[in-house]
Amino acid sequence: MAQKPANKESHWLQRISRSGYFFAALFLHVVVFLMIATWIIFPRFVPPDDDFTKTYVPAASAPPPPATSQPTIPVPTQAIPNQTPVITSNATAPAFTIPLPNLDPTTTKADTTKAMVTPPVKALTGLTSRLSAIKTTVEGWGRDGDNIRNSNGDPHNVKATFPVYIASYADGDWYCNVDPKEGPFTTGSMPNLVDKINEWSRGNIKGKVMPQGLDIGSPELLAKKPPFIFFTGHKDFKLTNQEIENLREYLQDGGAIWGDNALAGEGSRFDVAFRREMKRVIPDLDKNFEPLPMNHEIFTKSWFTISKLPEGMNYYAEPIQHIDLDGKLAILYTPNDYSDLMYAHILPGDTEVDVTYPQKYPLTTKYIFYADRNTFFRNFGLESGVAADQLGMNIIGFLLVRFDSELILTP
Repeated sequence: MAQKPANKESHWLQRISRSGYFFAALFLHVVVFLMIATWIIFPRFVPPDDDFTKTYVPAASAPPPPATSQPTIPVPTQAIPNQTPVITSNATAPAFTIPLPNLDPTTTKADTTKAMVTPPVKALTGLTSRLSAIKTTVEGWGRDGDNIRNSNGDPHNVKATFPVYIASYADGDWYCNVDPKEGPFTTGSMPNLVDKINEWSRGNIKGKVMPQGLDIGSPELLAKKPPFIFFTGHKDFKLTNQEIENLREYLQDGGAIWGDNALAGEGSRFDVAFRREMKRVIPDLDKNFEPLPMNHEIFTKSWFTISKLPEGMNYYAEPIQHIDLDGKLAILYTPNDYSDLMYAHILPGDTEVDVTYPQKYPLTTKYIFYADRNTFFRNFGLESGVAADQLGMNIIGFLLVRFDSELILTP
């Protein structure tokens, strides 16, 4: 039994040695191996004869001998053009294409003094050049010179009787907050606000709403020059070229535009149109709509101190925007629809809304606001109406006094 494995192994070796298939397979593998072994897959890297031996010098090799210094060539002592070093103090200045100031040595000290004392006369620009036209405009606002001098720019000290115009423009529902469209305007937002201003100022500030809209495309705007025009609506609109020119001249002469969006919120149809058209009136790149800060005099130095912007229709409270001309307010924009809140006819004492308003003024249809104040028209009522009127009085008070400090010094 112990010899069986050896005999078995010997038996297999004899069978393999006598098998022709084995030797054929072995021969075939040797041939394939020899063929593949002669293939060149990656050629041997042969460094360049020159650069490699020069760049990678063995560490034990001696460094190359230093370069032989060349003998110094003497420089001629004669003057050579354009060889003067630029760092010397007596170098000739190169020619510039930009004109240099006049350094004529013949200018004397006396000549310089004379030139400083009598500078060339320049044309007046900005607010200074506008003051004469502004003074003429302000004279029609129902204020005399004594009141301008003594009021100290404080609306509490103002006495004025001024016209209030609603801007009538060609392409829009400018009449949306007064009834009816063709006049007379005895009811609506502006009549209610003017009544409140008269009550709160104890008759010192008396606005009178004009019975019809003021056509801003006609010569009337520049002939009447009111302290401001009230500009409102719901729709998209586009002003005519004549309306644009009239408004621009009106603002230059000291007028102002108070725009109120009757479709509250940024991005509404009137909002987009009003911003676009006012930029046509004042196209200057440096004069754009900017938020009115809460430390502005409209909030801090007027009839009412306002620390938080009142919420408008449907609780919108987006910042008031403005554009100034020469540092003075020219366009004021309230995007929150305060004019519809002014539609609440608040009785004297400010404790209740006049619920008989529709019966007293049968032409008024907008009083439906009050009936639907908690559904379609939110934030319409006593508190919001008083807040809107207070803001409106502050705005008008500021517009009446904004040129006082300059007009005092204007002959």
